[in-house]
Amino acid sequence: METLSVGARLPLRWSSRPALRVAIPPLLAALLVACGACGHDQRAQAPPPKTADLPTQEVAPPPDALVDVTKDRQEHRRAESFSGVLPAGFPRGLPLPPQASLVDQGVRWVEVLVPRHLTDVQQPYLTQLRAAGWSASASGLGTFELHRGAAGVRLQVRAQGPSTRLRLAY
Repeated sequence: METLSVGARLPLRWSSRPALRVAIPPLLAALLVACGACGHDQRAQAPPPKTADLPTQEVAPPPDALVDVTKDRQEHRRAESFSGVLPAGFPRGLPLPPQASLVDQGVRWVEVLVPRHLTDVQQPYLTQLRAAGWSASASGLGTFELHRGAAGVRLQVRAQGPSTRLRLAY
């Protein structure tokens, strides 16, 4: 019998190691698959398409290309004088401030709201009333008596936030 020294190598034989015989072929197959997956992608190797390859097609200009906006008709609105429907008994000759909106009404009175500050409404409205033939006399703080002929109206003016509220009792 042969003696072995420490560090001596024994020759490997396929027949003496059945575990190696079974394990090596699957390991080689896995190694080949892994190396194949690391290969370059075929799409990445394709050259990018050239712009000269695309066909050029002439198109007509858009329909609005020749429109001259300086000749465009613009909407011009008249200054809105009143919004709402006044009751039948309201004095027809009594003007209302510009931009006034009817917000409330009762028997022989209406309330309108003007979207401007009290100082911007009161004096111009009194001037507008005088120009329409109404006389105005102060009868208290923010209260005026309006007269034209036999018609009489009591006007109360008060601020409501950034707007002005007018109560007209006729």
